[in-house]
Amino acid sequence: MVTEELYIIAIELGSSKMTGIGGKRLADGSFEIKGLAVENSSAFMRNGAIFNLDKAVNSVKKIISDLESQLERTVTQVYIGNGGQGLHSITKTVSRRFDAVKPISPEDVSELMNENSNMDLDNLEILEAVAQEYSVSTQKQIDPVGVLSDHIEGHFVNIVARPSLRSSINDCMKQVGKGIVEYKCTPLTVADEVLSNDDKRSGCVLVDFGADTTTVSIYKGGLLRFLSVIPLGSGSITKDIASLQMTESDAEQLKVSYGYTGELADVEGELTAYTLSDGEIITKRKLADVIDARLEEILVNVKDQITASNYPANLLMGGAVIIGGGANLKNIVQAFKKFVPGFNKVSVVKSTQTNVRTQAVKGPMRTSLENGAFIAAISILAKGKQQCTGMQTEEKKPENLFKEEIESKPSITSDPVTSPAETEPVEAKPKKPKKDKKRWWDRAKDAIERIVGEDE
Repeated sequence: MVTEELYIIAIELGSSKMTGIGGKRLADGSFEIKGLAVENSSAFMRNGAIFNLDKAVNSVKKIISDLESQLERTVTQVYIGNGGQGLHSITKTVSRRFDAVKPISPEDVSELMNENSNMDLDNLEILEAVAQEYSVSTQKQIDPVGVLSDHIEGHFVNIVARPSLRSSINDCMKQVGKGIVEYKCTPLTVADEVLSNDDKRSGCVLVDFGADTTTVSIYKGGLLRFLSVIPLGSGSITKDIASLQMTESDAEQLKVSYGYTGELADVEGELTAYTLSDGEIITKRKLADVIDARLEEILVNVKDQITASNYPANLLMGGAVIIGGGANLKNIVQAFKKFVPGFNKVSVVKSTQTNVRTQAVKGPMRTSLENGAFIAAISILAKGKQQCTGMQTEEKKPENLFKEEIESKPSITSDPVTSPAETEPVEAKPKKPKKDKKRWWDRAKDAIERIVGEDE
């Protein structure tokens, strides 16, 4: 029995770009990326929400059209990833007291979770609620069901954003005419695909170094404990370099080539890094001042968020994990250790735990897939379980491998062929009688004789 191939489509909404990605889940659980499309989102997104619906609709339609062309299949629905600026975590505690000591039931736990979800959070919407430990009597339990107590207290970390975040996306997808399978909270989805269970248990900080934002997520005891989004990213460094009177593409190339230079700039400070169109020289020292200053600002903000979480480096034995496009910045690990002290273990991760094949994608897009720039979109894709495409957009006629052989043979009609003996006799049509030419001349001769006789 032939089973239908499972195609997953995901759209990740970032502050600077919107990424559409499509892939086929293979039998071994891995993914083969079959399509990738990117649109600039700064023209219609601000603080994580859509502010220009028309432009958003056009960009989503463009992404879906590109994916359909690459996959040669129609897109029917998509997974949506929410991330970027506007997301942060709020810790809430909900308690309930009973008339007498009794076993804690699943209904008791569900009521606590519902009460947490329905709490007034100052015009904020809960995107995800992550249950922490439950306090039952004098003990802390991950699963309190069955424990005898007359009191239970639940601790929750809520990932929140403005209600307009998802409502505007709903409006956009309705106009596009495509369904939403499920919303995925991007920071949580990425953490599940990047961090191991040991990382989460022993404690670690996950730093997603994006273009316009940097997301700080802290795990301990296997659970998310804190999340914050800093409105600064590696794109800020590019813009600072471009302010030296060069194009952003040249600025991006310089940023990637030199990265964090630190003390190295003191040694090679007077060497030329770039020559402007008017002949002015940008030295390595000047370039280093620009890059290092902005990078320091971002990483100091990361340090401040870790401090605010009440989970200092000495409690995070798993260390720090850096992901995202900014993770490709040269010497990023050295810079992190300098400006976020206390972390001896700092690693850069560019791939997900789910095996992904990228051979079908060509050119610079494939390079970006492999260097971790699209790790968020890949993570959302990897979590997909429902079919997101319909039939092929255009049936391709198979090539005629025996064209020459067929052309050399006489064509065969669909009428049955019978042997001569079986052929029924065909009734002959009667022939028309030939006109008698002699009688015709006789009549003409008589007429002429009559005319002559009358004249005489």
